[in-house]
Amino acid sequence: MHTEFTSEDLAQLPALQPPTWGNLIPRFEYFIKSEHCKPIKIAENGEVVAIGTSILHGDTAWLACIITHPEHRKKGLGNAMTLSLISELDRAKYPTIYLDATEFGFPVYLKIGFELEELYLHFRREKPLLEHVISKQILPSEEKWKAGIFEVDKIVSGEERSGVLSDFLANAFVYVENAQVLGYYIPDWGDNPIMAVTNQAGLELMKLRNQTNDEARLPESNIAAIQFLKENGFTQFQTSRRMFLGTKRIWKADKIFNRISGQLG
Repeated sequence: MHTEFTSEDLAQLPALQPPTWGNLIPRFEYFIKSEHCKPIKIAENGEVVAIGTSILHGDTAWLACIITHPEHRKKGLGNAMTLSLISELDRAKYPTIYLDATEFGFPVYLKIGFELEELYLHFRREKPLLEHVISKQILPSEEKWKAGIFEVDKIVSGEERSGVLSDFLANAFVYVENAQVLGYYIPDWGDNPIMAVTNQAGLELMKLRNQTNDEARLPESNIAAIQFLKENGFTQFQTSRRMFLGTKRIWKADKIFNRISGQLG
């Protein structure tokens, strides 16, 4: 049986920490305090053996950080955690559920009924950084650009994510043309996302992002961005799978120039 994950459980996260993931503690600190997240756990004899959270948007939900303790694998806990997260959702209010699946989780989610929607390609820079002139149309985000950021995000993602997005805009950048936001980049959230409604805006923001990032993760449908990465010394090293359960929605995979994270696409 699952129960709520609370601040008292944070001390047990290092035992569940996947070696290639970022630090779980700040993520779950956010999940606990956010009104848009519902983190839960499965415990045995006081030990947390599986964790996960749902992240709620307007009428969609993402399942994230579904992790089983390495000493308790092959017990069906990943399946149980996923089903528990789904059971907590009002399916009438959230008809579409998303997640990003690792190789390990993919067969589990298929059996539950999730469908493959898109591959995310993971790149790593293997050559020295190329010099790029940063566009003067890239500006630090201000309050006046917030509505434009939300509009770009809604067009690209097909979701209403302003509730969560609002928490991470303090250090964002926007690409502006004729007083209209055409793209945004958030350098200190997740995988440092870039969403843009035009290729020019997305590629210019990638030039800025590449100054401080040696890795990139984006949908295989974004041919322009993948070509840009290859021309700038990046090579693919991994894939993950975006999956959905329920109603299939319209979104623009070719306008995600770097995903937010495995927990938000």
